[in-house]
Amino acid sequence: MRTTTRGSRLLALPVLCLLLPLTACGDGDHADGRDGRSDAAPATMADLRWDIDDAIATADACDTWVVRADIGEQLQVVDVANDRVLLPKVTPPPGSDLEPDDRWLTDGGCVPTPDGPVVVVETQDLFTDIADAPPKLVAGLTPEGEQLWVREEPGQVLGDYDGTGSFLLERLGPEAGHWAVVDARTGATVAEGEGDRTDPDARRPSLALARDLVSTLEATVVRLPGWSPYLEGIAAGVDADRVLLAGAGGLSLVRLADAATLWQRGDVSYAAVSAQAADLTTGIVLATDREGHPVGLDLATGATRWTSELERGEVNLADPQVGSGVVVVRDGADIDRQVVLDAATGERLPEPDGTLVVGQELLLLVDDEGRPSSITVDDLR
Repeated sequence: MRTTTRGSRLLALPVLCLLLPLTACGDGDHADGRDGRSDAAPATMADLRWDIDDAIATADACDTWVVRADIGEQLQVVDVANDRVLLPKVTPPPGSDLEPDDRWLTDGGCVPTPDGPVVVVETQDLFTDIADAPPKLVAGLTPEGEQLWVREEPGQVLGDYDGTGSFLLERLGPEAGHWAVVDARTGATVAEGEGDRTDPDARRPSLALARDLVSTLEATVVRLPGWSPYLEGIAAGVDADRVLLAGAGGLSLVRLADAATLWQRGDVSYAAVSAQAADLTTGIVLATDREGHPVGLDLATGATRWTSELERGEVNLADPQVGSGVVVVRDGADIDRQVVLDAATGERLPEPDGTLVVGQELLLLVDDEGRPSSITVDDLR
């Protein structure tokens, strides 16, 4: 699952540094903190201290990378596989009058593409009123720091990075309504339009399924820029090749290349409309049966591989994390507690001693002191 909040956060960033290990951003003259650790910016995961209450909402995972944006902190790009922490720096386009410095806010996310993940960074000067926000820069970088493209945008534009291949920029504030779908690899506008979300006649994309395929608020999948109808139903992401579709016939798995239905079930439904509804490690799709029990469906065939004993109300399925061999949902009575299932078997695992952040290729446990560490399903047993 892509673990990110819906929409964008405008966050305080003291200093923008080159996307290099963070020790390269300091001057080497940092005093030791009270705990004996250096006050220098963290260079490895052991140096990180995340807000455990916001660890899920502020962490956006794709591949083995996590992009984390939290209020008052520098945007972090965490290379989990190589235990590195990096920071983004945006270079303005030629002719721009914008000059990012330590007064600027930053935010961002990670967008999977067929050519690898793209870190999208938004940065703008400090402001107090979104109606008067100065222009901002939106840029795409490789996780290692190579800037692929940069755009200058109105200050009220915010990004939503749930999806694959492209992402959505929307304008908030007094001129709300304008949106653009942007190709994550090139920064080119795939399609744009106007329309308030409360307008029943407005066509609005809600989730990018590919560079030019988006699901809409009207429960359709269309091909942009011409809005050509492609599929009917509410879509949830699986990978770059397949999508789950909920419609009149029930739940189905559809191949995006030719809109072919690979399997269909009329007796199950979504667990939640999610940017990532399947665990590719175990080949499991998370769904619910008619009684509301979580069920694991075989991604290849649609057959039921397990049914959980958890009942409706015991768990909150509104925003599940699915990937790396686990299904993580919220406790129905206490949303601050996580309920963890083994994705392969549906077995309920012990409550984690901390907070889990889940991606398709990573599993992090954030302990009570905010320290993230890489673990496996076996570590949860």
